[in-house]
Amino acid sequence: EKKDVKQAQDKLKDDQKDLQHAQKVLADAEGKEKAARQKLDEVRKRIEAKHEKTSGIEKALADQDAAKKAYDEAAAPVLKALKAKPEYQAAAKKVAEAEARLKTLRADEGLSADAKRKEIAQASKDKMATGDLELTALEADSSAKSAREKLADAQDRVNQIRAKTRNLIDADSEIKSSLQAMRTAAEASEVAGQKMQRIRDKIAADSAKLGREIQQVKQAEAADKANDAQDKANKSKKKNNKDKK
Repeated sequence: EKKDVKQAQDKLKDDQKDLQHAQKVLADAEGKEKAARQKLDEVRKRIEAKHEKTSGIEKALADQDAAKKAYDEAAAPVLKALKAKPEYQAAAKKVAEAEARLKTLRADEGLSADAKRKEIAQASKDKMATGDLELTALEADSSAKSAREKLADAQDRVNQIRAKTRNLIDADSEIKSSLQAMRTAAEASEVAGQKMQRIRDKIAADSAKLGREIQQVKQAEAADKANDAQDKANKSKKKNNKDKK
């Protein structure tokens, strides 16, 4: 039993050495992954800056801001006149009631799932009452409609430039190389982490085995002591019987 304990202790020591090595490997892998991620960020920022400089995005954004300002100026008097009308005020009240009803519905646990879904759908629709009136009024005003169309065109131009820039960045060979290096480093970190966890699991199992071996030794020693005590008692009893004869 003591030999088994010694073997279990030696095995646990080897496990601890393996764990220390695995921890070092993981730390190195994580360090390389971090460096690879930083390099990718640096390369991406540099490539993005290069493409954006020649993309025309600055002018497109300035045009978008100007179009938004023109639309807001055209929409302001239309919305001001609309909000003074009784129908809009009634719609605003409807929106407020819908918002309150939504809060109540979401907290109501007494309704069935289907009933709650229908009630929430109706309340959500009612919540859009003022927005629908505003949209209708703005569409009916030629100045606001024209300004909105110009704003939409400006926004579309910005989106097109950004999409084109993203495609150029993604296709850049330096970006691809840095991205692959980062992925390789990340995979190495994952493998190292998994190996370390397997060793931790092995240590837990070997520690439990050592505990059982130690317990068996204690039980064996206790049994030996009990046997020795019984032998002594038997010898003493025989001696006493002999003396009496």
